[in-house]
This record gives sequence, C-alpha cells and structure tokens, in this order.
Amino acid sequence: MPSRYISKKVYKTTPRNLGDILKRRNLNNARILETIFLRPLTQEVMSGLEIRSIVWKKQFKLFKLAQRLYGDPKLWWIIAWFNQKPTDADYKPGDIIKVPFPPEEIIRRLF
Repeated sequence: MPSRYISKKVYKTTPRNLGDILKRRNLNNARILETIFLRPLTQEVMSGLEIRSIVWKKQFKLFKLAQRLYGDPKLWWIIAWFNQKPTDADYKPGDIIKVPFPPEEIIRRLF
C-alpha cells in the first residue's frame, strides 16, 4: 500500500529555529514533513465506493479501527479524513462514522 507521504518535502530543523521545543524534548534536530492537502472526492468517485457506518465506542482508536477494517493500522488517516475529524479525541461514544471501501481506491484518487 503506498504511503501518503510519497513525494512530500522533508525539512530538517535546527536549534536556531526551534531551540526551546527541541531542548524540552532533549533533541538536537527534528524532521518536519510538508503539509499534505487532500482534494475532495468527486461525486463520481463517491458513487463507486462502499461506505460502512459504524457507531464509535469509548474504547475505539482510529488506528485499531483501520487495522480491523483495512488490515493496516497506518490507514487510520483515511477514516479520519473521510469524517473530517483528525484525532480520536474528536469522536464521542455514539457518533456515527463513515468508513469508505476499498481504501486502495481512496489512496489512488487522492494522490
């Protein structure tokens, strides 16, 4: 499965520009990835997807859900992006979340 980080620029930081943050984390430098902007899916693409609805439970985590449904925990971001809720903390028990299938089609259309 391709990574969502393919062809993204990587910036290396130094103590000069992030000194306090690096010191607090006991680091000499850090890598920052270029921000990824994902375009919305067209209605044509959406009509070809299977969308499953799942009720969010307290013990759920996006990466665990991706592992269970897609077989790969690294695809958690598809569920987060599709629902416009980027972190586990954005979901409350009882929320209905939409999970698109197949994930390969989402990746192919987004990049």
